[in-house]
Amino acid sequence: MQTAVCILDKTLLILGAGIDQIPGILKAKEMGLYTVVLDGNSQASGKGYADEFHTVSIKHIEQIDNFISSQLKKKIDGVIAFGVDIPSIIAKVADKLYVNYTIPYKSAQLSEDKFHSKEFMKKHDISVPNYSLVKNTDDILSFIEENGFPVVIKPVDNSAARGISYLDNIKDVENYYSYALEFSQQKKVQIEKYLSGPQISTESFIINGEVYNIGFADRNYEEMQRFLPNIIENGGDLPSCFMQEKHKEQLKNYLETIAKQLNIKNGVIKGDIVIHNNELYIIEFALRLSGGNFSTIEIPQSTGVDFLKIAINLHMGIKINKDELKPIKNDFISLRYKFAEDESNGIIKEIHLPKVHKNILLSNFHAQIGDKVSDKTTDHAKRLGFVIAKGESREKAIQNAQAFLDQVEITFE
Repeated sequence: MQTAVCILDKTLLILGAGIDQIPGILKAKEMGLYTVVLDGNSQASGKGYADEFHTVSIKHIEQIDNFISSQLKKKIDGVIAFGVDIPSIIAKVADKLYVNYTIPYKSAQLSEDKFHSKEFMKKHDISVPNYSLVKNTDDILSFIEENGFPVVIKPVDNSAARGISYLDNIKDVENYYSYALEFSQQKKVQIEKYLSGPQISTESFIINGEVYNIGFADRNYEEMQRFLPNIIENGGDLPSCFMQEKHKEQLKNYLETIAKQLNIKNGVIKGDIVIHNNELYIIEFALRLSGGNFSTIEIPQSTGVDFLKIAINLHMGIKINKDELKPIKNDFISLRYKFAEDESNGIIKEIHLPKVHKNILLSNFHAQIGDKVSDKTTDHAKRLGFVIAKGESREKAIQNAQAFLDQVEITFE
């Protein structure tokens, strides 16, 4: 990597300007960077924060290529996205601009395919749940006969719990297969053994080949029965009370293997893990910054590590000061969501949010007046809104978050 430099006259290309991307845009500007921001939505929430905004779909590489060829006027020094599941596009754009300091394109591409990434991990002795590609219900029934219930059926190439179903019996198996297939661009479906135990979101940096685990959040599935057969997470809590030193070391070893085998010298790895029978298994990993405010709000507020600044520096090819990677606090942070199941359904007429007090770090409602709301949350994108709260204890942080959501009033036409 390059040595540390003054970055005042440097330009960062940011892919995505939704509400979850605003903290990243603001952090880049705080660092003195000129921001060129792309989003397919001409009225994206982050548009007004960018130095330069262009309506370009970030999920279509042809549109980005056309923008670079015909509209881009400034020299780009780095390419990044915040909480958007497009690592291969980030890598390809950075390659085109000769500023790929993080994830090789082929590695990013592999990470986007749940089956190929599982095959890769299995090959390198990383513990994963048993899995298989399935092409019909007979394949599903054969897997269940060999592995037992419960199982999870999912598309190999989607995120935010889209197309995912939990099965503990064979009723409607064909419907669950069709549901997963509907959400797969490749038209490929995978089945996995569901492993019981705490599930944890992790976020780590790779710097000069070494792994630094920064954030661990215990994912909240206490109300999972309420949403079945969909698997819906209701936020999470930091710091983790399930990650023991043994598990942290196990994760570090696994991520170092992933980084070495995928030729990643510098970058970000997010992980979805489960601790089953006191052993750590990786359900999925992604070579990108997480969404859901984990990397942008929760980790910095809990640990004091300026996660976005470090990530931006990595994507700019700027040397990292290792002192910045050391957590300086261990505060209690909780994220909780509002669901359609909490309310009635129909077209939203009014939303009244409670007054924000000092323990509320951030709240936002994706659902807006005029939106039609069903009575079933089928994936994470269907959650109505969220709140992130702090507290002097884990229990108090959870209470503060839930108390805020309980005061939200939604009326329907």
